[in-house]
Amino acid sequence: MSKTITSGDVQDMPKVELHVHLGGTITEETARDLAGRHGLNPTEALRLVDDQYPGTYRDFSDFLDTFLASNSLVRTPDDLYLVAQRFARNQARENVVWSEVIFTAMIYVRNGMDPRAMWGALTAGLSEGGEGVRIGIVVDVIRDLGREEAEATIRLVEAADAPIVGLCLTGIENTVPTIDFTVMRDASNVLDLGLEVHAGEMGPPSSITDSLDILNADRIGHGVAADRDQALLARLIREQVPLDVCPTSNVAILAEYPSIEDHPVARFWDAGVNFTVSSDDPPFFGTTVTQELMKVAHVASLSQDDLLELQRRAVRNSFASEDTKTWSLGKIRSWEQESP
Repeated sequence: MSKTITSGDVQDMPKVELHVHLGGTITEETARDLAGRHGLNPTEALRLVDDQYPGTYRDFSDFLDTFLASNSLVRTPDDLYLVAQRFARNQARENVVWSEVIFTAMIYVRNGMDPRAMWGALTAGLSEGGEGVRIGIVVDVIRDLGREEAEATIRLVEAADAPIVGLCLTGIENTVPTIDFTVMRDASNVLDLGLEVHAGEMGPPSSITDSLDILNADRIGHGVAADRDQALLARLIREQVPLDVCPTSNVAILAEYPSIEDHPVARFWDAGVNFTVSSDDPPFFGTTVTQELMKVAHVASLSQDDLLELQRRAVRNSFASEDTKTWSLGKIRSWEQESP
């Protein structure tokens, strides 16, 4: 008989997280520390409510204002190191054995950070999680900035000395045609990297279809709009297209999901969608990957066996090397065998 899940079990369970933005891991404490480094008053520099991020937002623009206020304080390689280090140590506390962290490299380069120093600081910081934590970098391109941004990002990745495992198209859907980003598919093939596309978050179901048909995306970020198109949903199930689902993020930003109970994650589970669960921008939404898994377990009536399967699925859907996949599955298997 399958064991009933507890919050302690989920905290201790080896986990795999595939969708978390490095800039979205800047806690209020870190943001205040960064403001102090640069001689700024945190109350004036940050968008906090009672010293905390709002947690829920009027819309994506409202969230973005809060996100950018904190991210604007990452100005030097030392700042970037601090953010990466604290992220890695937090993943260790959360027992996340493999993470794929989304990193918008061009923002820092455009702001004057030397690429070599940037990659060095990022890599050093991400290594601070200890022996039980491995982290790969997924470098993203903001769709709104167009093909030239994609080409510049690819050149940056080609010259990088960093544990990069994938490329990712983020930004606001339907601002620039998907076909303008075929260069990202080509580069992913040449560089042996995975390709993820944020689609079907704020955009329509057709955004997911374009990501698959035009870019041959290896993974879809969010993809919740598929719940509104039964033919597309059937395709995702038939082809077992991997989705990164971040429920609290969607509830915090998208008006169509007033609560976790309204989110399609339970329907996705029952239908057999190949999704995994991640935290997206955890402190900005007042969540953690452990809390996300507990919420999904609650609304979808998942057992401990089900949550372990979600972790194994995340390993299979990841852009990790075969060695890291084997290592991660071994961590999950050992915990499962030792769990009472």
